[in-house]
Amino acid sequence: MKKHHVLLSILALTTLLISIPSCTKNDLSDTPDITVKDEPNIPEGNRVTIHFGTSTLRGCMYSFSNCIWISWDKDVLKSNQSLAFQFGNGEAASQYFGQYFPVTSDYVVTKEEAEALGIESQVIPAGFYPIRNALSGLPTGKRTVVFSPDSCQPVAGLVNPNNPQDNIGQLHNLAVQVVLNDNRDAIEALNGDRKAIQNLLLDKTAQFLADAELPVSAAEQQRARSLNLNRDYSDYAARLNETRLTANDKKLLLEIFDEAAATPVGSPQELSEFVKRITDRETYLARQAKLDNPKVVLSMVSVLKYSRYYWYWKAVSSPENGGGTSTASIIPDWVWADIIGMELGGPLVSAAASAYVYHDKK
Repeated sequence: MKKHHVLLSILALTTLLISIPSCTKNDLSDTPDITVKDEPNIPEGNRVTIHFGTSTLRGCMYSFSNCIWISWDKDVLKSNQSLAFQFGNGEAASQYFGQYFPVTSDYVVTKEEAEALGIESQVIPAGFYPIRNALSGLPTGKRTVVFSPDSCQPVAGLVNPNNPQDNIGQLHNLAVQVVLNDNRDAIEALNGDRKAIQNLLLDKTAQFLADAELPVSAAEQQRARSLNLNRDYSDYAARLNETRLTANDKKLLLEIFDEAAATPVGSPQELSEFVKRITDRETYLARQAKLDNPKVVLSMVSVLKYSRYYWYWKAVSSPENGGGTSTASIIPDWVWADIIGMELGGPLVSAAASAYVYHDKK
């Protein structure tokens, strides 16, 4: 069974244009940066189907993967009066999630599910839940996550039904997570060759989108290859100004970007506040603001919120890769790459740019 089908699965196994690896990072200045007048191909939010085939047992608790991979040999247990997951393939689960399992929206354990487990009906709050060794305490190789409010670090839920492009943010996070998790060795083997890494990431992301029933045309993939993702994303105002959006849309977005940049995220509590702020702003944009290109603007704001959440979680859940809490408190360049990439070339370029800049900067 395939691990990934929808939402965050943006892999593309089309032809790999991989240069001979070198020991230094190659400049991409020889790559033409083609300006195209056509809008990026961003699907309507309701086209993003949130399901993963037969792996939808217990519903969709984890928006980045939508559901739990059966291939990790997952058992549904109870611990005291709480729902718990135990992964028989604990190494794979820990490699994918790190130290914390994120529940990105409150999850309702139905009466039927509760009765089957012998627990009370309950709501599992959104937040980070620690992944630990198996409940037995023995070195079995298994990992367990107990969805108890006592162990949760609460974070506001990400899903915003008021934003018709909300699923684009979920799609983005899943794509980045899957592409980075499945291709870490292949990326490292390219020894910092920027052009080869960019092409690999675009290929894998395109395949992910195809698996998610959101295929990217050959022309779009070729256009994405013509872009230079090696940009100064820290100057987000300049990158935003280069987009094809109207002055009105740019002004509204820049206000949100400035607010996001000035909002520290150094703890789950601060992350929760950030999520709430951006959710309020995107609800205003969707309901009251006069937008010239609502689909692109709302998609960019959705990616801002989901990406900020994702990279904070990655930093604290896998400190050796993400840089830890201190680094997470400031918006990293790869979050701005996510957002600007959405306007440059839709979900394909957004996810690939994010993963590219992350690997280039770390």
